[in-house]
Amino acid sequence: MHLIECIAKGGFKINGPSIKDKGPMVNEESLKPSNETSLPRPTQAGRTKPCTELIKQAMRCLGNGDKDCVMRKIEEAIKTDCHNGHAVGKEVADGVRELVHKLWLRNNDEERCEFLRMLKSLNVSRTWATRAVHRTIHYLDELLARCGIDWENRTTRNSVIENIEGLLRERFGWSEVKMCEELWRFVGVNVNEFRKYDIEPCSWLSGLELLSDLRCPYWLGMAKSDLVVWKHDNKIRLRLSTTNAIDAIFFPTLLGAVKKPSLNIEFERGAPSAKYVRKAIALGYYVDLGIDKWPWPELSANELEKVLNSFSDEELAKYVAGEIDGDGTVWYDHENGYVAVFISACKKMSEEDGARCVEGGYRREVRHRWRRWVA
Repeated sequence: MHLIECIAKGGFKINGPSIKDKGPMVNEESLKPSNETSLPRPTQAGRTKPCTELIKQAMRCLGNGDKDCVMRKIEEAIKTDCHNGHAVGKEVADGVRELVHKLWLRNNDEERCEFLRMLKSLNVSRTWATRAVHRTIHYLDELLARCGIDWENRTTRNSVIENIEGLLRERFGWSEVKMCEELWRFVGVNVNEFRKYDIEPCSWLSGLELLSDLRCPYWLGMAKSDLVVWKHDNKIRLRLSTTNAIDAIFFPTLLGAVKKPSLNIEFERGAPSAKYVRKAIALGYYVDLGIDKWPWPELSANELEKVLNSFSDEELAKYVAGEIDGDGTVWYDHENGYVAVFISACKKMSEEDGARCVEGGYRREVRHRWRRWVA
């Protein structure tokens, strides 16, 4: 049997940490009993009861047509954190949003301006207000302009990440190249062996700014593999999801060439691919862009063939690179001394969500293959 080593693959699964690892060190001081006591924290049930009562009172005020009373109850509810689903549960938080929506429908434009000023003063996010009134962000922005309200969102996660990265660079000498090298070591690849043959294993980090232009055929290749392109609310969302450690670094770095991505964490549907995993957690990275920012139309198989035939050699190479980074596999055969690249494909995707392969599976029936003999 040939000894074959998988160097990189779209959807690559890591077999977990070494069993030789001893795990984190235990701080013996933390195991000693302490005479100090802390004040009891209110449970979610304890926080829910006053919120439920406030919602009932506000609904009575609304039934009596007393808008000022409703405003006061909403203000009190938000100050009590009743709009925070993490604190009081989704059902109660949805009740507050629905209350905001009902009052919004009964208000005129002048009253809505006053209502928005109150919500802004309570330090809720503009996104939360948009969802609560059941309107698009574009509509709310226009209304804020008419009301003369300057309402910028609070510090975003992206700004926090940039500050953390800056601290890591300054204090610990962190860099993207070091991050890349650690990832290679994690999967058992010796980066110094590559460099002996003048191969830079982290070269993919350089030139990423060239991918800021979505008209690059690379993005069409990604869209035909792992990248999901979704149109909604006059926006385009580009999304990449993964359950493995390599793509958890690669995907946000890749999307970051276009715009700082946001993160969504969820349990993956279906059976996990590794036997020691009970339920896989998927990391989804996405960026939202203007509806006219995505240059590639939806293409049938025949239309895609015509587009690919019209590409120059350089453009075709960029398209194939996108396909490989998405659904590609790179194999290195030690015994025969060659590198082979395969691109997996599915015959038919699910009609419900277009995200699951329902016919053919990810087989290598449709593939591209190159060989590079190694001396």
